[in-house]
This record gives sequence, C-alpha cells and structure tokens, in this order.
Amino acid sequence: MKGRLNLIFDWKAMGVNAYIPFIVVLVLISYSKMKQDALTHIIPALELTFPVFAAWWSIFLFQDVVEEPGSETLFSYPIKRWKLGLARVGFFFIIYIILMLIMLFIIDQWLVTEEILLPLAIQLGTQSFFFAGVGFLSMVLFLKSGWALVILVVYTSTQVLTRGTLIPIVNIFIFNQGVLPISDLWGPALFSVLMGTIFWALAHMLFLKIRHFV
Repeated sequence: MKGRLNLIFDWKAMGVNAYIPFIVVLVLISYSKMKQDALTHIIPALELTFPVFAAWWSIFLFQDVVEEPGSETLFSYPIKRWKLGLARVGFFFIIYIILMLIMLFIIDQWLVTEEILLPLAIQLGTQSFFFAGVGFLSMVLFLKSGWALVILVVYTSTQVLTRGTLIPIVNIFIFNQGVLPISDLWGPALFSVLMGTIFWALAHMLFLKIRHFV
C-alpha cells in the first residue's frame, strides 16, 4: 500500500451499499419530474432525504475496517490513520456534493418559476456536511453499521416528527417549502457547518485512538 489509499478498493468493498446514494438521487429526480414546478412538494422531499443519505458512505466505508474479522490488521499497514479515516470520508463526501450539484442542475432545468440551484446547493450541501459527520461519528463510537444506522434513523425521525422541537440545539432542518433567499440561508448554513465540524473533529480524534473492536 505504501501509505496510499486505494479508493477503488473502498468502493468495491462497500458492495451494493456503494450505489444506494445514486439510487436515492434517481428517485428524487424522478419525483421532482412528477411534481414539476410544485416546489412545496419538491423542496421538503429534497431536504428530508438527500442530506440524510450523506451519512451512508460515511458509515459503510468503515464496515470492513471495524466489523470484519481480522480488520485490525488494516491498522498495521503503512498508511496514516487520518488517511484511513478523515481522508476517505472527505473524498466520498466530495463525490456526494458533485452528485448533489448534478441533481439540482437537472431539476433546475425543469422549473420555470424560479432558480433553485444556488440556494438549495447551500442548504442541502451544508446539511449534508452535518449528516456526513453524524455517520462518521456514529460509526467510530459504536463500531457497528447497524447501530450507526439506528442513530441516523432516530435523529432524523424525531427531528422530522417534532419539526425540530424535541432537540432544537442539534436540529439542522429548516422545513421550508419554498426557495429561501440566500441572505436567509447563511444563519442555518453556518449552524450546520459548525455542528458538522464538531462531529467530524470528534470522529477524527476518536478514530485516531481506536485500539479494540467489537
């Protein structure tokens, strides 16, 4: 390995789980086509679905690292721990953002009422950063993809069902049904980035200290 990541191997190691975000994007594009110009349906569907799946790759990237028998031998390879953790999550997060931009560009071409590309890129991009951190931290804490998914589902469902009132201090959903002016997005966007940065940083520090597996 000589200290370098093999991202193609990481992709193959995730198996069918690697393709789930692409399927989600195709479903959202199809739904947006069906609800063409009905932003009151499209935007909530995008906000409550797309950012959440930013955690998907963050979780399943580590399945073979912390769950598979003999996975601890990976840490004996001549590769820095931050590359095995933070760098891999960051790389796949960039792919996810590119995927988001493609999705929003396609949807934007169908809409005749208003432009959505930049405002939703800011909103969904920063929320996705938060959820990628949630996935990363959950996997490092529990060392099981099943439990990490439980955390993801519990957080999302409670926040959605209570409209963010149950745990407002960590709620990053806006619950808007229309395109918000960019000036109104800076506050929520910065909050999502701040919370996401905290989760990414904690996950990184804890991953550096992992010694035992469950």
